[in-house]
Amino acid sequence: MLSADNRYGDVLATEVSPADGPFRCPACQKPVILKQGHIKISHFAHVPDAVCPYNSVGESEEHRSIKLEIRRQLLRISGVTDVRLERYLREVRPDISFVLNGILVAIEIQLSRLSRSKIKWRTEVYARKNIAVLWMPLFSMEPFQKRYAPKDWERYVHGLYFGKVYYWSEGLKLQPVKFEDYMLTSGMYPGKRYSKDFVTPSLLPPVLITDLTARWRKQWRDFPRAKLWCEPWNS
Repeated sequence: MLSADNRYGDVLATEVSPADGPFRCPACQKPVILKQGHIKISHFAHVPDAVCPYNSVGESEEHRSIKLEIRRQLLRISGVTDVRLERYLREVRPDISFVLNGILVAIEIQLSRLSRSKIKWRTEVYARKNIAVLWMPLFSMEPFQKRYAPKDWERYVHGLYFGKVYYWSEGLKLQPVKFEDYMLTSGMYPGKRYSKDFVTPSLLPPVLITDLTARWRKQWRDFPRAKLWCEPWNS
């Protein structure tokens, strides 16, 4: 993890030295170790065998790098305040959070396989806390060249966000993608047949994280009542 507490409050591993310790995890209140070097991004680690729900074992360098990059960009934007990494909110701890136009926004960077049940649960928690959430995977052009087989959680996020997935591109830039039906090759089946596994990705105009707004959605089928950070209704 990139943030921890010391005697002064919340601090980032990239902005402190061992002399600023001791450091502790804001969730379990147990000691954490500051790890700094020339190869990996500075971060905090729990002591061996520590039991903590936020023990981020296996967090990749890519994940840490993206969090820091988005934070740097948000700090440059007028009107954006209270930018935090890994803000401790008891049940949840978003990768990045900030306040814009009086709205607290949480960003969940999605790099690993997360079940739709966990996405649903966290989304419900954010709604109860009146926090707008953005589930944000990474964008890569290669999978979207022709047809694409979305992961189960991608299909869920696509439905949750009214038929779009907001993929992170760089800085504050997002690439919205709409999953269209993929028609199976003509001649294989009589009439029109659509694939259950593949979709045709449609790349929509890019947007910035700070272009988005908070939208409430009602509970429907497997989608919970949610406060989402996404494009306004007229987009």
